[in-house]
Amino acid sequence: MPWVRFVLDSDQNRAAFREAGSSFMDTVSRIPPDVLDDPGLGVWSVRELIGHTCRALLTVEQYAGREAGVPGRMTGPADYFCEVLRDRSIHGAVAERAADAAAALGDDPASAVAGIVDGLSRLVDALPDDHSMGTPWGEMRLADYLPTRTFELVVHTLDLAGAVGRVGPVPEPALSVALWLATEIAARSGRAENLLMALAGRAPLPPNLLGLGPDS
Repeated sequence: MPWVRFVLDSDQNRAAFREAGSSFMDTVSRIPPDVLDDPGLGVWSVRELIGHTCRALLTVEQYAGREAGVPGRMTGPADYFCEVLRDRSIHGAVAERAADAAAALGDDPASAVAGIVDGLSRLVDALPDDHSMGTPWGEMRLADYLPTRTFELVVHTLDLAGAVGRVGPVPEPALSVALWLATEIAARSGRAENLLMALAGRAPLPPNLLGLGPDS
């Protein structure tokens, strides 16, 4: 029996993306400059984690204006993550791009992030839901790509807040979309029962349930 695919309401989808971007921007604005080179996540410093998270926004612009890297069309955001995770060699390239993105932030990461969030929010507002996104793993609609960006923004904003000891609340719409997508990824990966039993208090949560490493 195939998994039922739930479709996000367009307004909810876009609002969650905007609020995730605003939460990331606000978190970065509160990070003291003297901790930017402290450990952030895995091999990344705080600055590199900020740079990597910026790429969750910048790929929207990148993919909105190009053809897909391979033929075919993905039908949902969970499909995107499952395709990405098939290539285990991607993690080294992701780590390297994070270092480049961190350097591009310059001496004032907070201002750089604010500019990126503002620019990408304007771009998304100008594009229709069915705008074609040419990802390296296949074509997909903007409406299906945005939840993947909301997920990345929410998870890495929480990573950042934890790294600098300034954990704050994530906006509920963005957190709800991230949790929904996590459930979808678990279902597509054959781990739905593990997740359900853990959430119901029947079993411990397996480590790295979704298969996402610290450099994802």
